Amino acid sequence: MRKFCLLLLIGILLLTGCQRHEPHALTVTVADVGQGDCTVVRLGEAVLVIDTGDPTAREKVHALLRTQGIERIDYLLLTHPHEDHYGNARMLLQSFAVGMLILPPVAGEEAAYDYVTEAATARGVPLHYAAAGDRFALGDAALEVLAVLEGAAALNDAGVMLRVSFGETAFLFTGDGEAAAEAHLLATVPPEKLKCDLLKAGHHGSETSTSAALLAAAAPTYVAVSCGKDNEYGFPHAALNERLAAAGVTVHRTDLQGDICYTSDGTAVRVTTKK
Repeated sequence: MRKFCLLLLIGILLLTGCQRHEPHALTVTVADVGQGDCTVVRLGEAVLVIDTGDPTAREKVHALLRTQGIERIDYLLLTHPHEDHYGNARMLLQSFAVGMLILPPVAGEEAAYDYVTEAATARGVPLHYAAAGDRFALGDAALEVLAVLEGAAALNDAGVMLRVSFGETAFLFTGDGEAAAEAHLLATVPPEKLKCDLLKAGHHGSETSTSAALLAAAAPTYVAVSCGKDNEYGFPHAALNERLAAAGVTVHRTDLQGDICYTSDGTAVRVTTKK
């Protein structure tokens, strides 16, 4: 009977993942939002949402936050103005209390992106245009903007690159940054700030992101890829898979494993997946 109860408890933990609230742990949920991006970072009652998926994932994103008991988002960060990253931002601004909307210092190309900033203004949410060196507190965790490539030729390379650190652990987010953005990151950021436990693969696993040079500099234990099942782009690309295998990292993919939860106690990171 005791063995059965233990197995049942383990099963519950695996199924619930980051839905369980651990007040003294940092949780990073890379959400399964199809061919898009949304990550929820939480420490106690402090919450950061990085990107929001596209409108087809609206119910999923809303439910993910509500299931975790989240009513307030301290920071809503949109890495760059592509709809698969900002598509549900307006909904979050209208449905949750948001402390600050953090944006890249670049104009979007779609009217829907303007609606996001209009919604924030209407709700009295301050806008902050990110710059390298920006620092924010998320409870006892620290957020730092490592790089923003101003004047980039493509919106993917104009995105915000962010480091989240908690105790001895760190998480690195590069948005959809490709070769130019990664080169800028490597050239301008001290090596010790690139080291991380988790690197979220750039641009959904494109071959033009998450270079061998970045993998070597970051030396992550885990790499998370947010991509849609059987997506038309072939993400993650075979070339990236080869680089990840050569780097010896453990890879998690939302298309195969659903929501991926990384939990840090400040010393070590453990992983649970939905599937």
